[in-house]
This record gives sequence, C-alpha cells and structure tokens, in this order.
Amino acid sequence: WEKTLSYISETVEKGLVVQRQWLYLENIFQGDDIRKQLPDEAKRFATITEEFKTISSKMFQAKTAVKATHIRAPPFLLNRFNRMDERLELIQRALEIYLETKRQLFPRFYFISNDDMLEILGNAKRPDLVQTHLKKLFDNLYKLELKRVGKTLNRWQGSGMYSDDGEFVEFQQVLYVDGPSERWLKQVEDYMFTVMKELLKITRRSLKKLIGNREKWIFTWPGQMVLTTAQIQWTTECTRSLIHCNMVNQKKPLRKLKKKQIKVLSKL
Repeated sequence: WEKTLSYISETVEKGLVVQRQWLYLENIFQGDDIRKQLPDEAKRFATITEEFKTISSKMFQAKTAVKATHIRAPPFLLNRFNRMDERLELIQRALEIYLETKRQLFPRFYFISNDDMLEILGNAKRPDLVQTHLKKLFDNLYKLELKRVGKTLNRWQGSGMYSDDGEFVEFQQVLYVDGPSERWLKQVEDYMFTVMKELLKITRRSLKKLIGNREKWIFTWPGQMVLTTAQIQWTTECTRSLIHCNMVNQKKPLRKLKKKQIKVLSKL
C-alpha cells in the first residue's frame, strides 16, 4: 500500500505539472499568429493535446485515484507524464527564443511579461486591444488616437497620442498600423521622438515671445515640453549671469537673476 500510495502521489503531482504547462500553452497556441510563427511547435502541441485529453478522459472515467493511476501497470502513466513534461518544456523553450527575437527587434518588450507580450503579438491587427499595454511600454503614454479606414474598415490609422493626464499631441503625419506589432510600435516610437523634438523647438521659440506672460505659455504647450524648456532657460540665464559676474568681478548679476526667478516662481 505504501508503494501504491507513493506512486499515486507522484503520478498525480506530475499530472498537475503537465496540466499547468498545457493550460498556459493552450492559451498561446489558440492565436493564429503564433501558430504561423511556430508551425512545428504548434503541431507538437496539437499531438500532446490529443494525448493529454485521452489520458485525462480515461482517468476521469476510472472514478478512483488507484484505478486512474493504474490504467496500465505502473510506471506506465508516470512515464507518459514525464515524457509529456519534457516535450512541453521544449515547446516552452522554443517560445522563449521566439519572444527573445521579438524583444531584440523592439527592446521595449523587455519591460513587459511574456503574457502581456503574447497578447500584443496576437492582436497585431487590433491596435485598439493593444492600447491597454501602451503605458507599460512608453512612459505616460495612455492611448493613441485611432480610427478605422478603408472601404471595409479593416485598416487602422493613428493621428496622435494622449498622456495619462489627458494631454493630446498630434503626430506630424498619419501613422498606418500595419504588419507585426513590433513594426508599428517601433513607428509609434519614431513618430513620438520626431514630434517631441519639433515641439521642443517651437516651445522654446514661444517662450521668447511670451517671456512676460508665462501663465499663457505654460497652458499652451504640453507639460513635458514646458518643463524641459524652463530648465534650458534657467540654465542659460544662470550661465549668462555667472559669465557676467566674472567679467564685472561682482555678484550683482546673480542677485538680479535671483530676484527675477523668485518673482516668476511666486507668480506661478
């Protein structure tokens, strides 16, 4: 009895390990994109699925733990589970290699879990479903401004991006969401860099015009641009004052700047 119970325990435990792995991979291989990308692994998983369903069905019909684990003479079932576990591990390893290649193409994928990444890859043609993961990939990017286009409305295009606080920045040109997720997400990144660089130049020029009306200037431009421009302006004015102090050999220019900065900060 001790030997029998030990075998039952070992077999059931290994069966649960296989079940956990199978359930995890089943969710992944339900997606067409993953099956196309990993056709060999998809076939192997389908074979394991058939085997696992057959064994599970027989175990369920057996009604008791002793009969369920002794469908054939021990260690038949334990060996079957061990082999299935090994084959599932190989599929898991192939999946990890596949995900690593995607991460190398778009390094921001390193910020997220495998589950999130698989959901993004599986919804490449549905950017509206990818939206929830954007803030994990990009700091404070809440969502894109998206709309369906084309005669059959089967294509998506993006015109801008929203921050978590509701600020909207329009892209300089329309973004067509097409191809694998890592490709169009890389485009989002490129569009973001381009528009932010241009906005920074415009925000700096605007400050020179509105230097006496900072309140209006602050509410005209995105917060990130305002903060960066304010820091550039502050550094420039401090550097200029220090050079002036050195030239006249006194601290009056710095005192003057301090007075000006306190006035600005107090007003804001």
